[in-house]
Amino acid sequence: MNAYLIAIGDELLSGRTLDTNSNFIAKQLDRIGISTIKISTIFDDPETIKNELLQATISKADFIFTTGGLGPTKDDKTKQTIADFLSDVLIFNQDCLDHVSKLYAERGRILNELTRNQALVPSRSLAIVNRYGTAPILWSKAKNNKILINLPGVPYETRAMMEETIIPKIKSEFKLPFILRKSLTVINYPESELAIALTDWENELPKNISLSYLPAGSRIELRLTIKGEDKDLMEKLVSKEIEKLPEILGDRLISKEDINIIDLISDFLKKEQLSIALAESITGGSLSQCFTSVPGCSSYYKGGIIAYNTKIKENILNVPRALIDEHTVVSKEVAEAMAINTAKIFQTDIAISTTGVAGPNTDEYNNPVGLAYVGLFYKGEVFSEKFVYSNLTREEMILRISNKAIELLYNKIIMNK
Repeated sequence: MNAYLIAIGDELLSGRTLDTNSNFIAKQLDRIGISTIKISTIFDDPETIKNELLQATISKADFIFTTGGLGPTKDDKTKQTIADFLSDVLIFNQDCLDHVSKLYAERGRILNELTRNQALVPSRSLAIVNRYGTAPILWSKAKNNKILINLPGVPYETRAMMEETIIPKIKSEFKLPFILRKSLTVINYPESELAIALTDWENELPKNISLSYLPAGSRIELRLTIKGEDKDLMEKLVSKEIEKLPEILGDRLISKEDINIIDLISDFLKKEQLSIALAESITGGSLSQCFTSVPGCSSYYKGGIIAYNTKIKENILNVPRALIDEHTVVSKEVAEAMAINTAKIFQTDIAISTTGVAGPNTDEYNNPVGLAYVGLFYKGEVFSEKFVYSNLTREEMILRISNKAIELLYNKIIMNK
Protein backbone atom coordinates (compact mmCIF):
# COMPACT_ATOMS: atom_id res chain seq x y z
CA MET A 1 0.00 0.00 0.00
CA ASN A 2 1.13 3.56 -0.74
CA ALA A 3 0.69 7.04 0.68
CA TYR A 4 0.81 10.56 -0.75
CA LEU A 5 1.71 13.33 1.74
CA ILE A 6 0.73 16.97 1.29
CA ALA A 7 2.14 19.59 3.67
CA ILE A 8 0.07 22.76 3.53
CA GLY A 9 1.35 26.11 4.76
CA ASP A 10 2.80 29.33 3.39
CA GLU A 11 5.36 29.32 6.22
CA LEU A 12 6.79 26.01 4.99
CA LEU A 13 7.57 27.44 1.57
CA SER A 14 9.05 30.66 2.93
CA GLY A 15 11.63 28.67 4.89
CA ARG A 16 10.51 30.05 8.25
CA THR A 17 9.17 26.67 9.39
CA LEU A 18 10.61 23.23 8.81
CA ASP A 19 8.23 20.48 7.71
CA THR A 20 8.91 17.83 10.36
CA ASN A 21 5.41 16.37 10.05
CA SER A 22 5.96 14.69 6.67
CA ASN A 23 9.16 13.05 7.86
CA PHE A 24 7.43 11.70 10.96
CA ILE A 25 4.34 10.47 9.11
CA ALA A 26 6.43 8.74 6.44
CA LYS A 27 8.43 6.91 9.12
CA GLN A 28 5.29 5.83 10.95
CA LEU A 29 3.72 4.53 7.75
CA ASP A 30 6.89 2.79 6.69
CA ARG A 31 6.91 0.81 9.93
CA ILE A 32 3.56 -0.74 9.09
CA GLY A 33 4.40 -1.50 5.47
CA ILE A 34 2.96 1.58 3.74
CA SER A 35 5.36 3.25 1.29
CA THR A 36 5.29 7.00 0.73
CA ILE A 37 5.42 7.67 -3.00
CA LYS A 38 5.39 11.48 -2.87
CA ILE A 39 5.74 14.35 -0.40
CA SER A 40 4.46 17.70 -1.66
CA THR A 41 4.64 21.11 0.04
CA ILE A 42 2.11 23.71 -1.12
CA PHE A 43 0.64 27.12 -0.28
CA ASP A 44 -2.56 27.34 1.74
CA ASP A 45 -4.52 28.32 -1.34
CA PRO A 46 -7.84 26.63 -2.31
CA GLU A 47 -7.02 26.06 -5.98
CA THR A 48 -3.53 24.83 -5.20
CA ILE A 49 -4.91 22.42 -2.58
CA LYS A 50 -7.58 21.10 -4.95
CA ASN A 51 -5.09 20.58 -7.75
CA GLU A 52 -2.73 18.68 -5.48
CA LEU A 53 -5.55 16.55 -4.11
CA LEU A 54 -6.62 15.75 -7.66
CA GLN A 55 -3.09 14.60 -8.47
CA ALA A 56 -3.11 12.44 -5.36
CA THR A 57 -6.40 10.78 -6.26
CA ILE A 58 -5.10 9.69 -9.67
CA SER A 59 -1.78 8.47 -8.25
CA LYS A 60 -0.96 4.97 -7.01
CA ALA A 61 -1.53 6.08 -3.43
CA ASP A 62 -4.09 4.33 -1.24
CA PHE A 63 -3.88 7.00 1.49
CA ILE A 64 -3.66 10.76 1.10
CA PHE A 65 -2.43 12.72 4.13
CA THR A 66 -2.55 16.47 4.51
CA THR A 67 -1.08 18.50 7.36
CA GLY A 68 -1.82 22.13 8.18
CA GLY A 69 -4.49 24.65 7.30
CA LEU A 70 -7.06 23.41 9.82
CA GLY A 71 -6.81 26.35 12.22
CA PRO A 72 -9.48 28.94 13.04
CA THR A 73 -8.04 31.97 11.23
CA LYS A 74 -8.80 33.24 7.73
CA ASP A 75 -5.45 32.02 6.35
CA ASP A 76 -6.39 28.43 7.22
CA LYS A 77 -8.40 27.38 4.16
CA THR A 78 -7.93 23.62 4.07
CA LYS A 79 -11.12 22.48 5.78
CA GLN A 80 -13.51 24.37 3.50
CA THR A 81 -11.43 23.35 0.50
CA ILE A 82 -11.62 19.70 1.56
CA ALA A 83 -15.40 19.94 1.79
CA ASP A 84 -15.57 21.52 -1.66
CA PHE A 85 -13.26 18.87 -3.10
CA LEU A 86 -15.47 16.12 -1.66
CA SER A 87 -18.63 17.89 -2.94
CA ASP A 88 -19.72 18.16 0.67
CA VAL A 89 -20.74 20.86 3.15
CA LEU A 90 -19.45 21.76 6.59
CA ILE A 91 -21.63 21.03 9.61
CA PHE A 92 -21.09 21.34 13.34
CA ASN A 93 -19.92 18.15 15.04
CA GLN A 94 -21.17 17.99 18.61
CA ASP A 95 -18.30 15.89 19.96
CA CYS A 96 -15.76 18.29 18.53
CA LEU A 97 -17.69 21.29 19.85
CA ASP A 98 -17.89 19.76 23.33
CA HIS A 99 -14.15 19.09 23.28
CA VAL A 100 -13.25 22.64 22.24
CA SER A 101 -15.65 24.11 24.83
CA LYS A 102 -14.18 21.95 27.58
CA LEU A 103 -10.63 22.82 26.55
CA TYR A 104 -11.35 26.55 26.71
CA ALA A 105 -13.16 26.24 30.03
CA GLU A 106 -10.20 24.41 31.56
CA ARG A 107 -7.92 27.21 30.41
CA GLY A 108 -10.24 29.90 31.76
CA ARG A 109 -10.82 31.35 28.31
CA ILE A 110 -14.00 32.40 26.53
CA LEU A 111 -14.94 30.42 23.43
CA ASN A 112 -15.12 32.87 20.51
CA GLU A 113 -16.78 32.32 17.16
CA LEU A 114 -13.60 31.51 15.31
CA THR A 115 -12.64 28.78 17.75
CA ARG A 116 -16.21 27.48 17.81
CA ASN A 117 -15.88 27.02 14.05
CA GLN A 118 -13.16 24.46 14.71
CA ALA A 119 -16.05 22.03 15.24
CA LEU A 120 -17.18 22.48 11.62
CA VAL A 121 -16.43 19.33 9.60
CA PRO A 122 -17.52 17.89 6.23
CA SER A 123 -20.84 16.12 6.78
CA ARG A 124 -19.73 12.76 5.34
CA SER A 125 -16.30 12.70 6.98
CA LEU A 126 -15.38 10.97 10.20
CA ALA A 127 -14.27 13.64 12.68
CA ILE A 128 -11.72 12.38 15.20
CA VAL A 129 -11.43 14.54 18.31
CA ASN A 130 -7.91 15.89 18.67
CA ARG A 131 -7.34 15.76 22.41
CA TYR A 132 -4.10 17.74 22.06
CA GLY A 133 -5.63 20.72 20.26
CA THR A 134 -8.77 22.29 18.86
CA ALA A 135 -8.60 21.18 15.20
CA PRO A 136 -10.18 17.73 14.67
CA ILE A 137 -8.63 15.10 12.43
CA LEU A 138 -10.73 14.33 9.36
CA TRP A 139 -10.99 10.86 7.81
CA SER A 140 -12.80 10.80 4.46
CA LYS A 141 -13.36 8.60 1.44
CA ALA A 142 -12.26 10.41 -1.70
CA LYS A 143 -12.35 9.60 -5.41
CA ASN A 144 -10.96 6.29 -6.65
CA ASN A 145 -11.40 4.70 -3.22
CA LYS A 146 -8.65 6.80 -1.67
CA ILE A 147 -8.62 7.43 2.07
CA LEU A 148 -8.08 11.12 2.78
CA ILE A 149 -6.74 11.96 6.25
CA ASN A 150 -6.38 15.61 7.28
CA LEU A 151 -4.12 16.36 10.23
CA PRO A 152 -3.27 19.63 12.02
CA GLY A 153 0.00 21.40 11.31
CA VAL A 154 1.16 21.59 14.94
CA PRO A 155 3.85 18.87 15.11
CA TYR A 156 3.17 17.56 18.61
CA GLU A 157 -0.55 17.23 17.84
CA THR A 158 0.11 15.36 14.59
CA ARG A 159 2.68 13.05 16.19
CA ALA A 160 0.47 12.15 19.11
CA MET A 161 -2.66 11.56 17.02
CA MET A 162 -0.77 9.51 14.43
CA GLU A 163 0.58 7.21 17.12
CA GLU A 164 -2.55 7.00 19.25
CA THR A 165 -5.32 7.00 16.66
CA ILE A 166 -4.43 6.99 12.97
CA ILE A 167 -1.89 4.16 12.87
CA PRO A 168 -4.04 1.85 15.05
CA LYS A 169 -7.10 2.62 12.88
CA ILE A 170 -5.22 1.83 9.67
CA LYS A 171 -3.86 -1.41 11.14
CA SER A 172 -7.31 -2.50 12.30
CA GLU A 173 -9.11 -1.75 9.01
CA PHE A 174 -6.58 -2.77 6.37
CA LYS A 175 -4.53 -5.88 5.70
CA LEU A 176 -0.96 -4.68 5.73
CA PRO A 177 2.20 -6.50 4.70
CA PHE A 178 4.83 -7.38 7.26
CA ILE A 179 8.01 -5.35 6.76
CA LEU A 180 11.41 -6.56 7.92
CA ARG A 181 14.60 -4.50 7.96
CA LYS A 182 18.09 -5.54 8.89
CA SER A 183 20.93 -3.05 9.16
CA LEU A 184 24.63 -3.86 8.99
CA THR A 185 27.52 -1.48 9.56
CA VAL A 186 30.62 -1.38 7.35
CA ILE A 187 33.63 0.77 8.17
CA ASN A 188 36.66 1.99 6.17
CA TYR A 189 35.13 1.06 2.82
CA PRO A 190 34.46 3.84 0.24
CA GLU A 191 30.91 3.53 -1.06
CA SER A 192 31.87 2.92 -4.70
CA GLU A 193 34.43 0.26 -3.74
CA LEU A 194 31.94 -1.38 -1.41
CA ALA A 195 29.37 -1.50 -4.21
CA ILE A 196 31.89 -3.18 -6.49
CA ALA A 197 32.80 -5.72 -3.81
CA LEU A 198 29.12 -6.54 -3.31
CA THR A 199 28.17 -6.66 -7.01
CA ASP A 200 27.77 -10.44 -7.31
CA TRP A 201 26.11 -10.76 -3.91
CA GLU A 202 23.71 -7.90 -4.64
CA ASN A 203 22.82 -9.24 -8.08
CA GLU A 204 21.91 -12.60 -6.57
CA LEU A 205 19.63 -11.19 -3.87
CA PRO A 206 16.04 -12.48 -4.03
CA LYS A 207 13.85 -10.03 -5.95
CA ASN A 208 11.74 -9.21 -2.90
CA ILE A 209 14.81 -8.03 -0.91
CA SER A 210 15.98 -4.46 -1.55
CA LEU A 211 19.36 -3.07 -0.52
CA SER A 212 20.18 0.52 0.46
CA TYR A 213 23.58 2.12 1.04
CA LEU A 214 23.39 4.79 3.77
CA PRO A 215 26.76 6.56 4.21
CA ALA A 216 27.71 8.36 7.44
CA GLY A 217 31.28 9.58 7.19
CA SER A 218 33.49 6.58 6.49
CA ARG A 219 30.82 4.27 7.90
CA ILE A 220 28.13 2.83 5.67
CA GLU A 221 24.91 1.24 6.82
CA LEU A 222 23.73 -1.55 4.57
CA ARG A 223 19.98 -1.86 4.97
CA LEU A 224 18.12 -4.91 3.72
CA THR A 225 14.35 -4.52 3.40
CA ILE A 226 11.74 -7.15 2.61
CA LYS A 227 7.94 -7.03 2.63
CA GLY A 228 5.55 -9.94 2.73
CA GLU A 229 3.11 -11.93 4.80
CA ASP A 230 5.24 -14.86 6.03
CA LYS A 231 7.45 -13.36 8.75
CA ASP A 232 9.41 -16.55 9.48
CA LEU A 233 10.21 -17.11 5.79
CA MET A 234 11.28 -13.49 5.37
CA GLU A 235 13.63 -13.66 8.35
CA LYS A 236 15.20 -16.87 7.03
CA LEU A 237 15.75 -15.33 3.58
CA VAL A 238 17.42 -12.21 4.99
CA SER A 239 19.54 -14.16 7.49
CA LYS A 240 20.76 -16.45 4.72
CA GLU A 241 21.98 -13.46 2.70
CA ILE A 242 23.60 -11.75 5.70
CA GLU A 243 25.61 -14.86 6.52
CA LYS A 244 27.41 -14.51 3.17
CA LEU A 245 28.81 -11.07 3.98
CA PRO A 246 31.64 -11.77 6.49
CA GLU A 247 33.52 -13.74 3.84
CA ILE A 248 33.18 -10.82 1.39
CA LEU A 249 33.79 -7.89 3.74
CA GLY A 250 36.05 -9.36 6.43
CA ASP A 251 36.62 -7.25 9.55
CA ARG A 252 35.28 -4.14 7.84
CA LEU A 253 31.82 -5.51 8.59
CA ILE A 254 31.72 -4.40 12.21
CA SER A 255 28.16 -5.35 13.02
CA LYS A 256 25.42 -7.58 11.65
CA GLU A 257 22.89 -5.90 13.91
CA ASP A 258 21.31 -2.45 13.98
CA ILE A 259 23.87 -1.11 16.43
CA ASN A 260 25.75 2.18 16.63
CA ILE A 261 29.54 2.17 16.55
CA ILE A 262 29.58 4.06 19.85
CA ASP A 263 27.70 1.16 21.43
CA LEU A 264 30.39 -1.24 20.23
CA ILE A 265 33.06 1.00 21.74
CA SER A 266 31.07 1.24 24.96
CA ASP A 267 30.83 -2.53 25.26
CA PHE A 268 34.55 -2.88 24.61
CA LEU A 269 35.55 -0.25 27.20
CA LYS A 270 33.35 -1.90 29.82
CA LYS A 271 34.66 -5.37 29.05
CA GLU A 272 38.32 -4.30 29.11
CA GLN A 273 37.76 -1.94 32.08
CA LEU A 274 39.27 1.00 30.23
CA SER A 275 38.65 4.67 30.95
CA ILE A 276 38.49 7.61 28.55
CA ALA A 277 38.53 11.42 28.62
CA LEU A 278 38.16 14.06 25.90
CA ALA A 279 39.69 17.40 24.94
CA GLU A 280 37.57 19.17 22.36
CA SER A 281 38.19 22.31 20.40
CA ILE A 282 36.55 22.18 16.97
CA THR A 283 33.84 19.73 18.06
CA GLY A 284 32.82 21.92 20.99
CA GLY A 285 31.23 19.17 23.11
CA SER A 286 29.64 17.23 20.27
CA LEU A 287 32.01 14.31 20.84
CA SER A 288 31.25 14.26 24.57
CA GLN A 289 27.55 14.14 23.78
CA CYS A 290 28.13 11.01 21.67
CA PHE A 291 29.71 9.23 24.63
CA THR A 292 27.28 10.43 27.28
CA SER A 293 24.28 9.39 25.16
CA VAL A 294 25.08 5.75 26.00
CA PRO A 295 23.56 4.38 29.24
CA GLY A 296 26.21 3.27 31.71
CA CYS A 297 28.94 5.50 30.25
CA SER A 298 29.92 6.72 33.73
CA SER A 299 31.82 3.45 34.23
CA TYR A 300 34.43 4.47 31.63
CA TYR A 301 33.87 8.12 30.62
CA LYS A 302 35.64 10.35 33.14
CA GLY A 303 35.00 13.77 31.65
CA GLY A 304 36.15 16.29 29.10
CA ILE A 305 37.50 19.78 28.54
CA ILE A 306 36.25 22.11 25.81
CA ALA A 307 39.51 23.91 25.10
CA TYR A 308 38.20 26.27 22.46
CA ASN A 309 40.48 29.17 23.28
CA THR A 310 44.24 28.91 22.79
CA LYS A 311 44.84 30.03 26.39
CA ILE A 312 42.80 27.08 27.66
CA LYS A 313 44.97 24.73 25.63
CA GLU A 314 48.00 26.31 27.28
CA ASN A 315 46.82 26.82 30.85
CA ILE A 316 44.48 23.88 31.38
CA LEU A 317 45.80 21.24 28.97
CA ASN A 318 49.42 22.33 29.45
CA VAL A 319 50.22 22.47 25.73
CA PRO A 320 53.56 24.34 25.50
CA ARG A 321 53.34 27.80 23.99
CA ALA A 322 56.45 27.08 21.96
CA LEU A 323 54.71 24.09 20.34
CA ILE A 324 51.72 26.25 19.41
CA ASP A 325 53.94 29.03 18.02
CA GLU A 326 55.90 26.56 15.91
CA HIS A 327 53.03 24.43 14.57
CA THR A 328 49.81 26.50 15.33
CA VAL A 329 46.88 25.17 17.33
CA VAL A 330 45.56 23.24 14.34
CA SER A 331 48.36 20.75 13.93
CA LYS A 332 49.37 17.14 14.46
CA GLU A 333 51.73 18.16 17.26
CA VAL A 334 49.15 20.11 19.24
CA ALA A 335 46.44 17.47 18.77
CA GLU A 336 48.78 14.81 20.14
CA ALA A 337 49.88 17.00 23.06
CA MET A 338 46.24 17.68 23.92
CA ALA A 339 45.48 13.95 23.98
CA ILE A 340 48.56 13.03 26.06
CA ASN A 341 47.92 15.73 28.65
CA THR A 342 44.20 15.00 28.88
CA ALA A 343 45.00 11.41 29.79
CA LYS A 344 47.34 12.72 32.50
CA ILE A 345 44.81 15.19 33.89
CA PHE A 346 41.99 12.66 34.08
CA GLN A 347 44.26 9.66 34.74
CA THR A 348 42.64 7.62 31.98
CA ASP A 349 43.81 4.83 29.68
CA ILE A 350 42.51 6.67 26.62
CA ALA A 351 42.13 10.30 25.59
CA ILE A 352 40.87 11.87 22.38
CA SER A 353 41.49 15.42 21.21
CA THR A 354 40.04 17.47 18.36
CA THR A 355 41.34 20.72 16.89
CA GLY A 356 40.48 22.43 13.63
CA VAL A 357 38.89 25.28 11.71
CA ALA A 358 35.12 24.88 11.28
CA GLY A 359 34.69 28.18 9.42
CA PRO A 360 33.36 30.22 7.85
CA ASN A 361 36.60 32.18 8.46
CA THR A 362 40.22 31.09 8.83
CA ASP A 363 41.74 31.07 12.33
CA GLU A 364 44.29 33.49 13.83
CA TYR A 365 47.11 31.47 12.23
CA ASN A 366 45.45 31.62 8.81
CA ASN A 367 44.82 27.87 8.77
CA PRO A 368 42.33 27.03 6.00
CA VAL A 369 38.68 26.33 6.72
CA GLY A 370 38.07 22.58 6.81
CA LEU A 371 41.46 21.60 8.25
CA ALA A 372 41.29 19.45 11.39
CA TYR A 373 43.30 16.96 13.45
CA VAL A 374 42.20 14.25 15.81
CA GLY A 375 44.62 13.03 18.46
CA LEU A 376 44.41 9.74 20.34
CA PHE A 377 46.33 8.56 23.38
CA TYR A 378 45.99 4.86 24.15
CA LYS A 379 47.99 2.99 26.75
CA GLY A 380 51.17 4.99 26.38
CA GLU A 381 51.05 5.48 22.59
CA VAL A 382 49.82 8.51 20.72
CA PHE A 383 48.27 8.66 17.24
CA SER A 384 46.78 11.40 15.10
CA GLU A 385 44.99 11.87 11.81
CA LYS A 386 44.67 14.88 9.55
CA PHE A 387 41.40 15.74 7.80
CA VAL A 388 40.57 18.34 5.16
CA TYR A 389 36.92 19.06 4.33
CA SER A 390 36.84 22.45 2.68
CA ASN A 391 33.37 21.88 1.20
CA LEU A 392 31.47 21.31 4.46
CA THR A 393 29.39 23.81 6.41
CA ARG A 394 30.34 24.61 9.98
CA GLU A 395 27.69 22.25 11.40
CA GLU A 396 28.66 19.47 8.98
CA MET A 397 32.34 19.90 9.87
CA ILE A 398 31.68 19.54 13.60
CA LEU A 399 29.64 16.39 13.05
CA ARG A 400 32.15 14.91 10.58
CA ILE A 401 35.15 15.37 12.92
CA SER A 402 33.18 13.92 15.84
CA ASN A 403 32.46 10.85 13.70
CA LYS A 404 36.09 10.63 12.57
CA ALA A 405 37.29 10.75 16.16
CA ILE A 406 35.00 7.85 17.05
CA GLU A 407 36.18 5.88 14.03
CA LEU A 408 39.85 6.48 14.87
CA LEU A 409 39.19 5.20 18.38
CA TYR A 410 37.41 2.12 17.06
CA ASN A 411 40.16 1.34 14.55
CA LYS A 412 42.95 1.65 17.10
CA ILE A 413 41.48 -0.09 20.15
CA ILE A 414 39.22 -2.72 18.57
CA MET A 415 40.26 -3.36 14.97
CA ASN A 416 43.97 -3.45 15.90
CA LYS A 417 43.49 -5.23 19.23
